Amino acid sequence: MTRPRSLLPLLCCLIPAGLRGQDAGWDERLAHAISGRLAEVERELEDIGKQLPALPAVPVGDQGGTGGFAILPLQERPEKEGGIAVELRLPEAGKIDLVALVPSRRYGVGGLESQFGMPDAFTVDLLDGDGKAIARIADERDLWSDPVRAGHPFVYPVSPPVEAAGLRISAGRLRLDSDVSESFVYAWAEAFAFQGERNLARGAEVRSSGGQPPSAPWLWKDAFLVDGQTPLGLPEIPGGEHRNVGWISEGRAKATEAVWLEIDLGEERAFDTIRLFPAKRPTSDLPSGFGFPRRFAISVPDEAGNKGAETAVEMGNPGHNPVDVPLGPQRGRKVRIDVGELWKVYEDYPAFLALSEIEVLEGEEKRSTGAVVRSPDGMGNVIGSGLQYWNAASLCDGHGPDGRLVSRREWLALLDRRLKLEQRRHALELEAAAIVDRTRRAGLWVFALLGGAGALVLIALPIRYRMREKRELARVRERIAGDLHDEVGSNLGSIQMFADLAESHAGPSKELKRIQRIAAETVSAVRDIVWLLRPQGDHRIGTAEHLRETGSIMLEALDWEFHANEAAWQTELSDEANRHLFLYYREALHNILRHSGAARVEIRAAEEAGRFRLVIADDGSGIPPEKMERPSTLRALRQRVEALGAEFRVESAPGKGTRLELAIPLDRKRGKRRGK
Repeated sequence: MTRPRSLLPLLCCLIPAGLRGQDAGWDERLAHAISGRLAEVERELEDIGKQLPALPAVPVGDQGGTGGFAILPLQERPEKEGGIAVELRLPEAGKIDLVALVPSRRYGVGGLESQFGMPDAFTVDLLDGDGKAIARIADERDLWSDPVRAGHPFVYPVSPPVEAAGLRISAGRLRLDSDVSESFVYAWAEAFAFQGERNLARGAEVRSSGGQPPSAPWLWKDAFLVDGQTPLGLPEIPGGEHRNVGWISEGRAKATEAVWLEIDLGEERAFDTIRLFPAKRPTSDLPSGFGFPRRFAISVPDEAGNKGAETAVEMGNPGHNPVDVPLGPQRGRKVRIDVGELWKVYEDYPAFLALSEIEVLEGEEKRSTGAVVRSPDGMGNVIGSGLQYWNAASLCDGHGPDGRLVSRREWLALLDRRLKLEQRRHALELEAAAIVDRTRRAGLWVFALLGGAGALVLIALPIRYRMREKRELARVRERIAGDLHDEVGSNLGSIQMFADLAESHAGPSKELKRIQRIAAETVSAVRDIVWLLRPQGDHRIGTAEHLRETGSIMLEALDWEFHANEAAWQTELSDEANRHLFLYYREALHNILRHSGAARVEIRAAEEAGRFRLVIADDGSGIPPEKMERPSTLRALRQRVEALGAEFRVESAPGKGTRLELAIPLDRKRGKRRGK
């Protein structure tokens, strides 16, 4: 009897992937055969994947600049609507057609908080001249549950535009500040209110209600909410390959050595603003906005070269944010920038003037595209990182260090476009997973009905897949560990050795000591990573033995001892527990080296009563009682203790050293290890 054609796709899907030469699982292939929606979802995902590379992304690294606005309310929710709020009174009323809010961020012990102080819910109202709400343009809810939004700005088009004199952002539910456990926090990095390309919120009066400002005025201040600086970097979009990153002067021994630049527009033009774009830091140890001048003056020379009236500017480091210098109505062919004081990073590091772009503007219209930049200074066509170049030609080419420069409004809109695509992608991925999951469950019922053979295939395929993935993961971990050990570890060892040789030839110096210390600490960190990556087995040293070896590297300059009982030498913790234990251990030793001034350290490890105990004692300066009471003291250690589910005790007194005792419950897998 002929088999019905309608069963062929189903039976085809039941053939094991290894026999058909396909990478998709049986459940995904079956879903494709019986659901046309899955193919539509995958086509839309592919289309989203093609659009994302052309859009700007929210940076993860520190972009510098000001922190923003923040207050510390005492309650989680306002007692009435608007009870916890920040209000902007615009310098002048206007027809607002777009509002954008940028979440603040903070870098703490736990890493980046990309939405520090962002409430779970908030509303945005436009206000009239009397402060009364005339239009609600946003009513956000359940923001903390959004798995995609991570520092993206909130962008709200207002159509039709509304004539307004201010806006109010009212908070709903708030989180506790991790640094001030008894207070909640409400914060924003920047607020924009656009009329066309003009930001009406720049320099607005800021009023807040419902909380007190935090004790960090250098980072949090009402005026920072409307100063034009965000933690999102320069307004750039991907613009293809571009090797010119900016211009950098020759190094100066003193910050007060003068530097000047002259922008030749090619013909006499009208303009009213100069916009300066900070340079991208060439090395990771320099801050964002390195090389931006502290004090400078802008003038418009006449045809005879006389500078005329100057606009003087004095400011701090703007980070990776453009800086607008209003000049008032001007007309001329050339614009001159005279720098009186450079921003000097370190005492022993030369001072530079470095910029990535200069724009001469009339309103928001650029008048400097393709202009010629001249200076008697400059390091010429210097090669930077990644075969990029520092040269004067890049200062008016319309590009920043990482892409094509666009207006703030367009950039914010494109960031919002990226967020919406990423949210759509996440929803589609969940939908695709749900389709496959439903198909899997339906397939399981079909396989059960087909009998033992089908059940055997259904069981064997996932087992084989998991075993193959487990073996592949083990191979990848072993290869990474080997590469780190053989290449990175060897190179770091060479750096440390050559630094020692250089010191023996040229004598000790701060730079060489810093190189030696960083190399030694990095070698120790690489050893920890390699140790954790190695699959567990008899060829890997035990936890206590690795603790002893790490101590021998980090405490080499001190008098130290390590003791462990026989059970401790044989104790084995899980990979996750080992990771938290070594982060705790390294942090504790770092604290001794940096803060205690200790000459002797004693470390004891023991397994007693079902617990792995680790005691670290030093004879240093100790911790004053008033400092011990602060929540921030030993925060990093306490976080690791919490992750381990361990007990933690600190004994310390001024002049009598510090004793840290950690007790980890041994309810994890254990196995015999080699003895000491």
